[in-house]
Amino acid sequence: MLYVQNLAFGRFVLLLALACASLFASAWHTAAGAKDAKKPEPARLSYHDDTPDGKKSIGGDGELLSFSLPEGSDNGGKVVGIRIHGSRYGLPQPPKEDFKIYFLSQDLSETLATKPAPYSRFKRGPEEWVDIKFAKPVEVPKDFWVGLDFRAHQTKGVYVSFDKSTDGSHSRIGLPGKEAREAKLGGDWMIEVLLAP
Repeated sequence: MLYVQNLAFGRFVLLLALACASLFASAWHTAAGAKDAKKPEPARLSYHDDTPDGKKSIGGDGELLSFSLPEGSDNGGKVVGIRIHGSRYGLPQPPKEDFKIYFLSQDLSETLATKPAPYSRFKRGPEEWVDIKFAKPVEVPKDFWVGLDFRAHQTKGVYVSFDKSTDGSHSRIGLPGKEAREAKLGGDWMIEVLLAP
């Protein structure tokens, strides 16, 4: 009789242990899945086929690129960052300074926002994508411009790539307070705008 009771108790303990193990595994899997779940990617605005056809640095001026928010955009025109395809030139150590990112009105007459970013984000060597994320989104109207000012000269600057798969109608050269002029790239700057998801 005692043997039968011990056997029944042993089965009970075994079943309890298996149930606990199953619950633990399920909880761990759920937690791991939640941890690995990715946030929605920002929508990207751009004019390129991801293959650069050249690069250019603008001394005394900057790169300008026009954008329009997509029809029916429901993010309220919030820009969370930009991407720039380029590389730094000059001394091996990057300048201990920031370059400027400007957001400008459609007619280029008004500076909507200015964001600094460290020069050190760019490496010397082959051009590559550099992501610049903003701590606080920039609100933009339906049509706007993005401008870059690297204060480039012969021994300091960034080569920004351009792509000839477009007609170049979106690109200009200029800075806030200066008249913009034709970029003459035969294409458009490889600059992307990242919109809030």
